[in-house]
Amino acid sequence: MPTLSYTHETMPKSSEEFQRQLAEAIANSNPIDDLLELAADLRCFEEKYGMASDEFYRRFKAGELGDDFDFFDWSSCFRMYTKTRRAIEYALMRAAVLPTENTSQPASVPVEEPVPA
Repeated sequence: MPTLSYTHETMPKSSEEFQRQLAEAIANSNPIDDLLELAADLRCFEEKYGMASDEFYRRFKAGELGDDFDFFDWSSCFRMYTKTRRAIEYALMRAAVLPTENTSQPASVPVEEPVPA
């Protein structure tokens, strides 16, 4: 996920400069890297609490687990993971279904040449 870090000396001088830096960081981010980072975070929570994230989320939303700060963090991480995974799946499915302008067949499928008679 894009992360911007500042010190007192490197703080943006205006909101426009901050917005430009944020937009640049988002444009340069890789959703696959984001998904892997979120998955690693979820594994840490799962190991710490001995529960799968989907089970945790169901129980947390049902009010069965209380209001521990870690639970809010875990819930947020799970929602971001789910949203990122769905966005990647959608992009992949869209790319598989919609033909591109320059390619009529996937690169892995060899084009058969007509055999001379």
